[in-house]
Amino acid sequence: RFVVDLQVLNENETFEEVGIKDGDRVLVVRSPLRCLTAAFDGTCRVCSLSDGFSRDEAIVAVESGPVLSASLSPCGGHVLAVCSGGDGCVRDSYTGDLEFHLSGWAASAEWSPDGRRIVGASDTGAARIWCASTGRCLQVLSGHSDDVKSASFSPDGSMIVTASADGTAALWEAESGRLVVRLSGHSDIVRSAAFSPDGAWVLTSSMDATARVWSSSSGLCARVLTGHSKALSGAQFSPDGLRALTASFDGTVRVWDTQKGECLQMLPAENNVVNAASFSPDGSSVLVASASESLRLFCADTGECRFTLSGHEDWVRVAAFSPDGMLVASGSYDGTARIWSALDGQCIQMLEGHEGAVVTAAISAC
Repeated sequence: RFVVDLQVLNENETFEEVGIKDGDRVLVVRSPLRCLTAAFDGTCRVCSLSDGFSRDEAIVAVESGPVLSASLSPCGGHVLAVCSGGDGCVRDSYTGDLEFHLSGWAASAEWSPDGRRIVGASDTGAARIWCASTGRCLQVLSGHSDDVKSASFSPDGSMIVTASADGTAALWEAESGRLVVRLSGHSDIVRSAAFSPDGAWVLTSSMDATARVWSSSSGLCARVLTGHSKALSGAQFSPDGLRALTASFDGTVRVWDTQKGECLQMLPAENNVVNAASFSPDGSSVLVASASESLRLFCADTGECRFTLSGHEDWVRVAAFSPDGMLVASGSYDGTARIWSALDGQCIQMLEGHEGAVVTAAISAC
């Protein structure tokens, strides 16, 4: 689809009909694109970006309580939502119809790469693997002595990594649920754990103010990323796995060389609060949402702020790139989501309809 002057052009209109002249700037974005948002008002919404959130065009699903997280399946046909109170469910993303609830307590949930299974943190220090067709529990991953904070599949879906309040992470066989190795070394709660794009490494972030890079085959710690002055809230690998970013309660985001363990860039967050941080799909940019009404897009190589994306009327809670990296979706405590151009920082579309803080804003090409 083509975007001119912050408007998505009708696919049946020619450039001449809409008055485009030589020298005008035209953005080309992958289409069709759909946007999923979820909010504390207990609703999930899916819409075409060309339609917005009109009452007649958005698919609206009302959940059992405030939505904590939501995601589209890899094929785009289903929405997985987790609500306060431990309720997880899957709905048809085109009709909003409920398909099933996940059996047992769900504190978090995410799809496997092939969309056939779901993994998430559960109760009593365990994680669960569910069937993505029925919601039936396939495996209970028990072994942590305190709450599980996150659970994620490896890129090929064969392994799962969990992070726990007991100060450890753990690797599990996805098929059997067998504990393979425990990753021990942090001195406080491990808030997140994630695989590198090739599955060879695991990156953990902890309340001890450090991140660690581990070998997924041996479970040995290869590098400790030190430099933050306060606890970390999250960490992720770059798309090529050669860098990592960490977000901290010290009000900074840092970019690291994962091979040497060196800090390459330190990116400041407004008002010293990091709400969200992520690499662009090509790894060239870092998107940071903080305690303000705007987002900032930084160059990952130089740390220079390329754009400030301004327009929300309350703090931005979440932000994410589209799969091709050309767009950014953001969600705010003001109850709206916005779609931005990652090329010039301009707002392309405002999505309204929620009546509470937006906690998920994601763009899918499915």
